[in-house]
Amino acid sequence: MKTNNMADATKVLILVATVIVVCVLCAVGFKMVNEGKSSVNASTNNFNNMTSQYSDIDLAIYDGANVQGSEVTNLIRKAIESESYLSITVNTKASKANTYRDYNYEFKDPDSNTSTAASLGDMIKDNADTQLKADKKSSDYINPAAQFTGKVYKDANGVIICIKFTQI
Repeated sequence: MKTNNMADATKVLILVATVIVVCVLCAVGFKMVNEGKSSVNASTNNFNNMTSQYSDIDLAIYDGANVQGSEVTNLIRKAIESESYLSITVNTKASKANTYRDYNYEFKDPDSNTSTAASLGDMIKDNADTQLKADKKSSDYINPAAQFTGKVYKDANGVIICIKFTQI
C-alpha cells in the first residue's frame, strides 16, 4: 500500500493558499461588477440626455434659423392644435418696434429690460386662428413669403418654452 509522504503542515499551507486565491478572485469579481454598474448608470444617463434632446429637435432647429412666414404660421397652428406648452412670439415689420404678438401662451421675454425672468403666463384667450388670418394691412399679419429669424428659449430644465420670430 502506498502512503502519502506529504506532511500535514504542507497540506494546511496548500489549503490556506487555495482559500486566499479564491478570496482574491471573488474580490476582483465584485469589483468588476461594481464598475460595470457604474458604467451602465453613466450610459443610461447619457442615453436619457440624448433622448430628451432629440424630443425637442423639431423645435430646436428654429434657433438662429431663417424661415418663411408660411412655416411660422404652420408652426403656430400645430402648437395650438396640439395644445403644447409652447409660446410662439412674432414681430413683424408692420408692428411697432419690439412689439411681439404672443400665440398659444404669453411669454415674458428675458431679453427685455424688465426684471421678470422667462416664464410662461396664461394661455392666450383670444382666437389665434383669427389673428393668423389677419388682414394684410394689419400689424399682426404674417406674410407667408417674408423671412423670419428664430430664437429659442428654454426653461431651467432645458425644455423649449418659447420660440421668438423676428421679421428680417
